[in-house]
Parts: sequence; structure tokens; C-alpha cells
Amino acid sequence: MVSISRFGHDLLRQSLRHVRCRAHAAGRSPMTTAASTSPHSADQEMALVDKWKSAVIGQKTVLWDRMDARPLTLLDQTVRPYLPPTYPSLTRSTRVGDIVSGTAMPPAVHLVYFPSPTAEPDLAPDGYHADEAPPEPFSQRVWAGGLIEFNPLNPLRVDAISSQTKSIVSVTVKDTPTLQRLVFVKLALEMSNSSGHCLTEYRDLAYMKPVDLGRKIVPHVRSPDFTHVVDPSEILLFRYSALSWNSHRIHYDSPYARHVEGHPGLLVHGPLTCTLLLQLLHANTPPGLALRSFEYRAISPAYCQQQMTLNGRWMLQRHKKSSADDVSVLCELWATNNEGGIAMKGVATLVPSP
Repeated sequence: MVSISRFGHDLLRQSLRHVRCRAHAAGRSPMTTAASTSPHSADQEMALVDKWKSAVIGQKTVLWDRMDARPLTLLDQTVRPYLPPTYPSLTRSTRVGDIVSGTAMPPAVHLVYFPSPTAEPDLAPDGYHADEAPPEPFSQRVWAGGLIEFNPLNPLRVDAISSQTKSIVSVTVKDTPTLQRLVFVKLALEMSNSSGHCLTEYRDLAYMKPVDLGRKIVPHVRSPDFTHVVDPSEILLFRYSALSWNSHRIHYDSPYARHVEGHPGLLVHGPLTCTLLLQLLHANTPPGLALRSFEYRAISPAYCQQQMTLNGRWMLQRHKKSSADDVSVLCELWATNNEGGIAMKGVATLVPSP
């Protein structure tokens, strides 16, 4: 599992360049701290968080989806121009052009399935899901990272009726001297089909009071074994937002991203960066290996129309808890932004193909 405390330290060390959410909209200086404008005392804030936590922990939402070929086909058309020529092709129907029924879904494709049937009035002001967010004043959200565990024996497949069970498994509050109070929300998303379990994703979201943060450049010190440079366009971000049913405005609404949340431009989706990294790995994986898991952290933003470099490096060492007969292979993956700083990094575990 991904360590919550580690994400808290990363948020402090890397000083994520993120939102001045509602600071400009409320008419106050972007440097005004949330603590000075919050109508609640610290004890009242904790009481509200505890009440919300009690209401959401243990609740489960089940969504069903027929893994229709069309979203996968459109996603393939969207990301393939941003991947190396070695990225494997997917067989398509000669009649309609969609990827054929029964095809195993490539890694991270599940992120464009199981759309939440949420009406616009029920979304948060920034366009994201309100049901995953703690109460005010913790309105500023950072996608901190996560862990995806795949079942190589039973991948999601095109046209298979599948289910996703989503739950909030933990809510953790951490007080810090720099960002004051952070609320970490861990989601679990379990996906299955008629043959059983397919994959589980753990997603870590960090919520805080509105605050203005600077972007600190942290370079990667190791050389990659394979690399690929991309230039994310507005069309790429728009198409991925549409395919993933992601209405978070920082990805497609430039005036909002610039003037409300204080970014220099549109942000590249964390899930999109994760997808590109895993597809880069897919394009460079030797025959006979299958992806078992990917644990990653989001370090700093990548922006639209700013060069992003995808990297991979095969690792010699095994996990510390590996047994002597462990035959897994590790690969470090990371993306760097146009200033050379790490945007996302993680470790993929591969096992012999079934």
C-alpha cells in the first residue's frame, strides 16, 4: 500500500505548484492564508472532518460497464501519437474500425471506463467529484499518487461486462508547519468481470485549505534505459478529459486555470501522465513479462504545450521484502517537466506472463 505519511512529506519537500483555489474568486489576495479566512476554529474543522469521515468510510458504490470497444479505440487514437513507434498495435475490426472484442485492455485503460453518473449541480466548484472531498475549508485538491495492482491472469477485456466497486478506505489528517492541515483521502477501486478479480487501484488525494505554492524543480539523478519526449497539446488534454469523464476545469478551462487557480496554463492530468508512462513501459517490455503493479507519486505539475519527457530504467535490485524465489522484474518510471523537474515517478513490477 502507498504510505500516506510519505505523500505528506513529498508535498512539503517538493512544494507543489498548485491552486490558489477561490482566492481570486473571493476577492482576497492570493497570499492570504486559509487559516485567517476560515469561519471555523481548528477544533471545529476537525469535528467537521470527523463527521464526514464517519459518514463515508465503509460506504461502497458499484458501477457496471460493458467494456465497449469505442472508448478504447478513441483512447488509442488519442495517445498513440505521443508514444514511440514500438508501442504495440491493437487489432481492429475491418467493418467499423473498433478494436476487436476480447482484446485485453492495455495498462491504465480502465481510467476511461466506469464514468460516474454525477449531474453538474452535484460537482464541486472546480468541476471534480464532490463526494470524494472533505468539507470546507479543505477545498484545494492534489492528486498525490497511488498504486495499481493488475491480475495478469484475468485482465479487463473488450466487451466484457465488468464492475467497479469504489470506496473511501481511509481519511487521515496531518498537521504540517508549512501547509498547516492536510486531509488525505485514500480511495479503493476494485474491478472484476465474470471470471473474477481484474485489478485494484488505490488512489491518494490530498486536500488542503487554499494556499499559494511555488514550483520547486527536483531533477532525476539517474540515466534512463529508454525515453520519449512529448509535447502535450490542448487537444490531447481535451480528448482525455472527455474520454475519462473528468470535468476538473484545470485541464480544459484556461481562464479558470490561470485566473482562479493561478497556474501558468492548463495542467496535464495525473492519470494521463500515469497512462503515458505505463504505455511507454508496454512499448519497451521484453517478451514473456506482464505488468503486475505500478506504485507512483505525483511530484509537481506538467503543463500543456510544455515539453514532457517520459523515462524508464530497469532496476537490478528487488523489493526489500522479496523472497529468494521471487522472479519479478522492477522498472523505475518517471516523467520530467520542461524545466527538468520530476512530475511523476514510480516503480512497476513485472512478472512472467501466464
